[in-house]
Amino acid sequence: MEELSTQQQTLIRYLYNETSLSEEITLKNTMATNVAVREEYNSLKRSKEALPKVLFNPSFSALDNIMKYSRSTATEHYC
Repeated sequence: MEELSTQQQTLIRYLYNETSLSEEITLKNTMATNVAVREEYNSLKRSKEALPKVLFNPSFSALDNIMKYSRSTATEHYC
């Protein structure tokens, strides 16, 4: 499997709103002037939009287990 380039990783993080403000500004400027980067972003965006929209509804017991675990580990750090 081909590894993602740093640029692709940054574009994906931007696509999912996970970049810092400075990264966002840099990417926007780069996309405004670099056609190849803009096309790569648009390709990634189309791919994201083609993904199925899935909603997850965890069971009450799964949520309860997560909360129990969270409470048990939180007391370990503060005792």
